[in-house]
Amino acid sequence: MKPTEFVKVNSQFWGDHLKSVSEHLPTSHSRELAGTLVYPRQLVLTETPDWNILELTGVSREYRSLEVRRQKAASIDEYFADAKGSRPVLILHDEDVYQDATIATEAGRKALGTRFPGALGERELVGTGDGKLLQFAPGNYSALHRVLLASGERVHWTFLAIAIHRSEPADKYRAYLDSLVNSAPHLDPVGTLSVPPTELLKSEPFGSTYLHGLHKTTVGEFLQQHEKILLAAFDATQLIREPQLEGQPDFILERADGSHIIGDLALPLLETAKDGKKRKRPTTAADGVARLTKYEQYFGSAENREFAKTKYGVEVTDPRKVLIVAGQEQTTDQVETIDYDTILRLALTPKAATKTSGISSVTILGQQS
Repeated sequence: MKPTEFVKVNSQFWGDHLKSVSEHLPTSHSRELAGTLVYPRQLVLTETPDWNILELTGVSREYRSLEVRRQKAASIDEYFADAKGSRPVLILHDEDVYQDATIATEAGRKALGTRFPGALGERELVGTGDGKLLQFAPGNYSALHRVLLASGERVHWTFLAIAIHRSEPADKYRAYLDSLVNSAPHLDPVGTLSVPPTELLKSEPFGSTYLHGLHKTTVGEFLQQHEKILLAAFDATQLIREPQLEGQPDFILERADGSHIIGDLALPLLETAKDGKKRKRPTTAADGVARLTKYEQYFGSAENREFAKTKYGVEVTDPRKVLIVAGQEQTTDQVETIDYDTILRLALTPKAATKTSGISSVTILGQQS
């Protein structure tokens, strides 16, 4: 299937499907739904030399016509920011569907348990291989629906991702999509998510995603608008926006356990220059890593830590370094990396303490039980 045909099929299919869901379930079955129904905001269609990849991104509290974004990637592994290796956690077979699950390397699961203990899905698939998460078989139609991928320092939640080999014909792919949505429970349609009632859904950031309007937004404005979401996602009690310290981190988060996070936004935001004019700031992952390295060095000094304590009331010792990126940006293992879609999802995830004991089923792959 040519990429242009792939775009056409997906645009029509998912637009029709999600519009139909939004017009039916919230009105006719509102009392039967598990929570508030939220929708994706964008259709990202990626072309590689061998694969066509669909991903639904963004989190919106109401259905809006999906925006279409086309892009290219060198390989399917590059798109999923997957490590090189020969022993993946999962080999995706034809028409497999993984839903409401966490797929992780051992290092990824360990990191999740420490950083986001409430994020683990109802089903955990953990691999003991060489750091690779996924292996795609030619012609496969496997779907990742509401799946959290964790490999080393990289965490990514996908609303829905489907990768098919470019040799597959359009009519066969369309028939697969029909089968996929028709086999799902009526009250839990593919491409949607039910979340518990929360004040976060009433905030403006859930009316769109980070991709909308950021070219007119400064770092300070973004942090002010999204403060409650960041606090909820990182289990934090305080957000310090653009602290006036050497190098000026974008933010410092103080978590409920007393630890701290130094954060940098590798998003298409503006910054205010010394002359007072607003200019687009560097947004690559490499730029963010360089800035975070400087902040880490800053807090290595006892004198600087004391200054931060006096000025902002925070005792920053051995902080986490977090780089927030756009969903499809090339990431890095040098620092902890997370995209904003995943932050939105983590903010909506009930804390681990509220979950029923034993809800999570862990499957260890690659070793004897």
